[in-house]
Amino acid sequence: MIKFVNAMKGATARVITNRFPRLKEVMWNDKFWLPSYFLATTGEVTFDQLKKYVENQGEER
Repeated sequence: MIKFVNAMKGATARVITNRFPRLKEVMWNDKFWLPSYFLATTGEVTFDQLKKYVENQGEER
């Protein structure tokens, strides 16, 4: 899993810094991402259920 995460972080960093080159002026030691990451699973829910849950965060029931 960590190889996949690192590959995604590398690819997205290249795309973003190529599209917005001025970001390189404010990056720390030429690093776009921190070395850490967070991964969570959602169990047996559909994408639509998960999306609705996230969209409704903070709303009173």
